[in-house]
Amino acid sequence: MSRSLLRHARLYSTSLPIAPPSLHTEAAVFNARVDSVQAFFDQPRFAALKRPYTAANVASKQGSLPVLPLHGTLLADKLWRLFEERAAQGKPVHTMVTKSALTSGPSPSSSLLSASVSYHHRDYPYTTVPNQVQRIFRAQQLHDKKHYDERISAPPEARAKMPYIDYLRPLIADADMGHGGPSTVMKLTKLFAESCGHLSGKVLVPASTHISRLIAARFQLDLLQHTMLLIARTDAESARLISSTVDVLDHEFILGTTAKGKGLAESIQHAESRGASAEEIDAVESAWLAAHPLVTFNEAVRREIQACSSIADKDAAYERYLAAVDGKSNSDARDVAADILSGNRVTWDWDLPKTREGYYHYTGGVEAAIKRSLAFAPYADMIWLETKLPELEQARYFARKIRETHPAKWFVYNLSPSFNWTAQGFSNEDLKNFIWDLGKEGFVLQLISLAGLHLNAAATVELAARFKEEGMLAYVELVQKKEKELGCDVLTHQKWSGANYIDKILTTLSAGSSSTSAVGKDSTENQF
Repeated sequence: MSRSLLRHARLYSTSLPIAPPSLHTEAAVFNARVDSVQAFFDQPRFAALKRPYTAANVASKQGSLPVLPLHGTLLADKLWRLFEERAAQGKPVHTMVTKSALTSGPSPSSSLLSASVSYHHRDYPYTTVPNQVQRIFRAQQLHDKKHYDERISAPPEARAKMPYIDYLRPLIADADMGHGGPSTVMKLTKLFAESCGHLSGKVLVPASTHISRLIAARFQLDLLQHTMLLIARTDAESARLISSTVDVLDHEFILGTTAKGKGLAESIQHAESRGASAEEIDAVESAWLAAHPLVTFNEAVRREIQACSSIADKDAAYERYLAAVDGKSNSDARDVAADILSGNRVTWDWDLPKTREGYYHYTGGVEAAIKRSLAFAPYADMIWLETKLPELEQARYFARKIRETHPAKWFVYNLSPSFNWTAQGFSNEDLKNFIWDLGKEGFVLQLISLAGLHLNAAATVELAARFKEEGMLAYVELVQKKEKELGCDVLTHQKWSGANYIDKILTTLSAGSSSTSAVGKDSTENQF
């Protein structure tokens, strides 16, 4: 590119033309944009990521306006550096999630953020979680601004004694993208990026569908040149249903039956048509499943091999079968099994047990989670293993299997309040060391999801019970006294909510008059 064209390109990239650019200038600007996107792609933090598209594909979709950095990129980069630091130390970033700090399906579904209260059914507007993230980010900005003003306005000796508080903490939001195609994913990702969130993605969708959503989310972030972290979550460890059999990767974990007869959905529909009650329908389903035991195709093959009198070394035959079908489709597995069984084809049907909603039965477990996570890993910054129980050995096994292929991949672990921790046989020392042991295996982000919800509930129940009998003594002992002892800044809640900061702005505008100050000499907060 000539020096003149390069100068035009640089000018055009930071200001808008008032006349149509020449073809040369337009081409130069586009080439410069492609170079900018490629430089973004080439950042070290993206070294292990796979993009099935080019920088030119992205640049051509960005439009004429320059791509300006969003605040969220600064926080995403901050979070990445924090993870890098902790990962190098073999330590986690462990956090207690408030009701809103990790906004996810249960939170908006079960609160007044939703038009109707439910639990994790995604029956709220798709803008709900991004809007909540934006509210939290704006609150962070307010607290950062007032804290910054307090420090800068203070003399050096006072500032030296003033604790520095980092209010600009990265936010992690569950994108809750169980439904919708790539365009929906892109729109939602854009909302999260603009709201300053970080994205994570038990009826499973096919692995290929999940990957397409990760690619769509990354493409949208690349359009914005945003470094938001994408967390790919898998619920395969505890999942029991899957929406489709379209992906070969899922085939070995789908359940079917070797029995014959009327399908489950048809049996239930027949019961409904004759006016059966809910209890009767449940009984029909239970009876059907008892009469049609569910097994994977591999398990059905193993049983056929065990029953085949012409096969001498049955264990060796089954191992040979497993080696031959690894990564293959169910149709291929049927052919391999027929060869081993001297032409006899295994009778097995995964459609017969389909639910009324059209879902297939699925056998979850750590191996299923590993296979799906290996497929997701090239497209995600982090992998979230969601489990039904807190098991250190399971998590260790999972992480080490993934790192055989992706040695630098980071993991997320939900220290879930849904677990009955005291019933899992942990000693106090085990509980104390749990997060540190996970951290050594690459689980750099660990969180107690909805910790704030449970904390608020427990504290409120305790306060309400004592307040009923003890009046203000209960409030003073359980709240105000503790706030003082802990140095909790919400003790002076007017100041905490920004009253001092806003008063300084209003005083500046009114040339020093403070007659309308909210925190003047008559403010109740001057009592503290």
